[in-house]
Parts: sequence; C-alpha cells; structure tokens
Amino acid sequence: METLLIPDRAIDAYAELAPVYDAFTEGHNHERWMGLLEDLALESGLRGRHALDVACGTGSSFLPLLARGYEVVGCDLSPDMVARAREKVRMLGARAEVVVADMRALPELGAFDLVTCIDDALNNLLSADQLRCAFEGFARNLRPGGIAVFDSNTLHAYRVWYAATNAKDADGSFFCIRGETGPDIGPGATASVCIEVFTECANGLWERAQSRHLQRHHPRDHVARAVEEAGLELVAVRGLGRGLQLSQEADEELDTKFVYVARKPDPKRLGQRGVT
Repeated sequence: METLLIPDRAIDAYAELAPVYDAFTEGHNHERWMGLLEDLALESGLRGRHALDVACGTGSSFLPLLARGYEVVGCDLSPDMVARAREKVRMLGARAEVVVADMRALPELGAFDLVTCIDDALNNLLSADQLRCAFEGFARNLRPGGIAVFDSNTLHAYRVWYAATNAKDADGSFFCIRGETGPDIGPGATASVCIEVFTECANGLWERAQSRHLQRHHPRDHVARAVEEAGLELVAVRGLGRGLQLSQEADEELDTKFVYVARKPDPKRLGQRGVT
C-alpha cells in the first residue's frame, strides 16, 4: 500500500482558489443538486439525519443539508477552504463542525447515517489505492445500514471541459480556465486544468493568481471494485445529464458525471437490494 501523504500541490492549488471559490462556482445549484442526491439516498434506504460531508470545500455542499434539518460534520483537505466554511456556519448561526482531514486517511469522526462526497472531489484521487482508502474512510464513518453518495466525472466531462479554454466574470473577478487535456482522453487517464484568476484591487490594478488541478478519470468498474474492497455494497448508479437530470442509463459518452450510492452492510437487515 502506498504511503498516504497530504499533497502540498493540492493544498497550494486550493489555497490560491479558496478566496474566490464561491464566485468561481456561483452557477452551481447546490440546493437542487443536494436535493436530488438526498432523494436518491432515501430511495436506497437512508434513515436518520446525521451527515458527514467529505471534501466540503467552502461549505456550499452541506448548507442544504443543514437547511433540511441534518446534523452535519464537514471536512476538507484545505485549511483555507475549511476556514471559509466555518465562517459561513458562524454567519448563519448554524451548528456544524468543520475540520481539516485528508479523505485518503479519514479519521473516525462519528457514526453517520449519510456520507456525501460531491463535485468530483474523488477525481482528485490519482490511484486505485487512494480511491479504496477513501471508501474505507466512508465505511469507517457509517453506521451499519448507512448510505454514502458520491460522484465522479465521466470521459465526456474531461473531453469537453478539460480539453477547452473557457472564461467567466463573477463578483469582481475574471477567470480563465485552460484545459490541458487532449480530447481523446481514455479510461483511467489523468487530466489537468489551469485556472487563472484576475481580481480587481482597490487601487484599480488587477492581481493575478494561478492554480493547476490534476484529476484522474475513474472507470465505473474500478469504482465498483474499490467500493467492494472497502467493505461497502454498491446499490445504485445514475448518470447526470443536462439540466441536473439523473438517469439510470449512465453513459460515459453522454453524461457529465456518474452518481454512486453505496451502503454499509447491516447484519440485522436481510434481503437488501442489489445495484439499480
């Protein structure tokens, strides 16, 4: 097994992006997205309202869970992102714990009914061992019968978004997103994107920051094997299409993400369903 070390490169990348991360992701409808994922988790047997949000970033992913009455713990690799998530919790007057933790060596933070890990966070894991270790961390933090919901980018996503140049303006910042990946990327390959951020300063000048993000495509069968090796049961796979629509016909060439639901076996419950 490989040694698990916090990658300074990833921490540095998100340290650069953290101050403008909410502006960069302003088009993400986390309220609707988390609603769809909660519905899928409930269909798969979710019971209870104690949730762990892994790779929570600045907290936008777990705020909808708080609004739905869940008790939430969030964790992220980046101290800068965690600091911003904590500030959101404080400003809302909400009760949620947010800690710094590496998903590849996730400590036992509680016995949760639901573990979420969304917005392609798992694609930052660059090997099969790292993926399995992350799922072992999910299992470590789930009560028997608990549900994990997570997503992963498809080949279609990498061939479109990681092989092109895009730009956007948001909240006083200008973003240039330069894909560094070929349009013929294959299963299991790595992809990189460079994000340049130009922020207007009080003196009228612009400040430039740059971060580079490396991800790996995880084929569906690799994910299924890692889930099994971690002692979890894969119970559902969905494809994410246009308009935040989930479908059972998950397709690498058409969908932008696959959404997976895994369950920690409960010896007291018999006859649980297989993959749907």
